[in-house]
Amino acid sequence: MRQLEGRAPRLAVLDRLCHGASGPVGVAISGGSDSLALLFIAHEWARSRGRKLAALTFDHRLRTAAAGEAARVATICRDLHIPHETLRWDDPINRQSSARRARHAALAIRLKALGGSHLLTGHTANDQAETFLMRARQGSTWYGLAGMQALSMSPVWPEGEGVRIARPVLSEKREDLRDLLHARGQVWIEDPSNENLAYERIRMRKLLATSPETAERIRHCMAGLAGLRAVEDRRLGRWLCDDVRVSDASGIEADLGPLSPETAVRGVGILIQAVTGRETPPRRENTLNLAARLMEDAPFAGATLGGAKLVRKAGRVHLTPEAGLDGPETLVSRRIDGLRSLYAARA
Repeated sequence: MRQLEGRAPRLAVLDRLCHGASGPVGVAISGGSDSLALLFIAHEWARSRGRKLAALTFDHRLRTAAAGEAARVATICRDLHIPHETLRWDDPINRQSSARRARHAALAIRLKALGGSHLLTGHTANDQAETFLMRARQGSTWYGLAGMQALSMSPVWPEGEGVRIARPVLSEKREDLRDLLHARGQVWIEDPSNENLAYERIRMRKLLATSPETAERIRHCMAGLAGLRAVEDRRLGRWLCDDVRVSDASGIEADLGPLSPETAVRGVGILIQAVTGRETPPRRENTLNLAARLMEDAPFAGATLGGAKLVRKAGRVHLTPEAGLDGPETLVSRRIDGLRSLYAARA
């Protein structure tokens, strides 16, 4: 009965997140419980909506067992009549940040080659609570503590241009997804790295496992913060549409006047990322200082931050990549268009 009650809401979430998705909808699947449950949910949705899926597994080639795990996933997909491919990392590096980038780049490139625009990932409410603790430890503001968004742009550039990451089970507990798999008689793969306390996320996971009431309080807090973030994102979306324009192939100009000081910090960070193609924003304390200077009436001689050069002319901020910066400068306009579309989709 519990699974039947969850069916309609799950399908409705996929309807919302994949509205306007082109081509096959990608499913990133490792064979772990979260992504495997997502595969079954997505399969039911695709079958009922007449949509096609493309299951993609990324073998980091860092564990000898990974190839066999990918083969097992391929078998499950074949039984469901879902096309599946295993992508492999040619030059593996045993570093989390490098592995994450390689995975997202490979998945985005292959999905676009298949004509797809949306990639589903199996992030859960458990992952959200872990993210909350990690960001809180790092001193994140309330905006960051709202956690991962259900819909976001691919975190890699330029490979991820045009790809959106959709997280349909972000509000679901891992235990409930495992109940779904138990009901289907499915066994998932346990990645041994999920027991490695060298990773901060695993330490947070262990901590939350010992205190379910803390995890529940965090989820409740994040739900409230998510509502506030939605309001803030709508504000940023309107600003991107009304007060930001691409001045040439590699430049942006914007009016910060309509923004509050706090929102201006986020706006400046977004524009720096857009003009440089960097995958992470500058440190917040640096952006905070720069945004304050840009909004003051005092003279501003110009500054550089995160690979961008900023000047102020006639009350408007102009951003260009620093001289000699290597990067896909012609993508600036498409990045801004993608951000406008994304924030509109979150509204």
